[in-house]
Amino acid sequence: MQDNGDMLNRLVAFIETDNGQRISVVTFSVLATLILLTMPGTMAAIIFGMPLIFFVPGFAVTRIFFWKGTSIEEKFALSLGLSIIVVIILALILVLTPISLYSSSTQGSLVVFTIGAVAVEMLKNRKGVKSEKPGVLTRVEKTEPFKLDKVVAVMIATALVVSGICLALIITAEYPSRTYFAMTEDGSANINSTRELGSTITLTIEMHNGEDGTMGFYLETYGHNISDEKHTWYNWTMPEGDTREVDVSFLLDQPGVVRLDFSLYIQPIGKDAYLYGNLHIWLLVE
Repeated sequence: MQDNGDMLNRLVAFIETDNGQRISVVTFSVLATLILLTMPGTMAAIIFGMPLIFFVPGFAVTRIFFWKGTSIEEKFALSLGLSIIVVIILALILVLTPISLYSSSTQGSLVVFTIGAVAVEMLKNRKGVKSEKPGVLTRVEKTEPFKLDKVVAVMIATALVVSGICLALIITAEYPSRTYFAMTEDGSANINSTRELGSTITLTIEMHNGEDGTMGFYLETYGHNISDEKHTWYNWTMPEGDTREVDVSFLLDQPGVVRLDFSLYIQPIGKDAYLYGNLHIWLLVE
């Protein structure tokens, strides 16, 4: 028991040193990332993922800029706040680059940032060391009283910058298309898939122009395993926000499985048309 206690005391003493904290931060970041990648959604991923997101990046930044002259409580608060700011900034960078924002890229960016911050902190602190005797290094620390209002000022300034970036992205964002087209029968999307031989089915196709401006809409309709398999086209020039409906009928005169297709093409003014999407339904005719 005494050996275990001595080992624990040595471990705690090592973690309290600069190198101990650096090694601990890097080791935890790599381990947490591996757990998140290999065991997503598990309790282990939650236990290791929460500190990786909400504490470790900010702790690494705190060691660079705010370590001297701050209390343990202030260091803890700074680590939490700066971690949130780091995550926001990394997310913005990923969104604006081809890497894009995925769980794997987010985890990778966090571990890369943390390791990079540890390396910067080591380099920064080496500059604060000078040699008094050949072969002997002595750290020269410049003591400066640190006030909590500095911490608040830095965090508020950073938050304002990040908020400004987010606002600019929202204002200049290209919003996704709100175009839709739907297939119904007698106003219901619940269409009976079993039909009587020789009957006629009439489907209503609704199209809404949610694009940015006036567009040409082209609807192609056709069926498989029916006598009349010709392709029929409907077309409109629809201003933004306009909605059109068309009823399309098919004579089900062949037994077996029937497929009915509806393909919508959109053509911006002065440009080529492109396939927006396809709706189809399978029917059993007997």
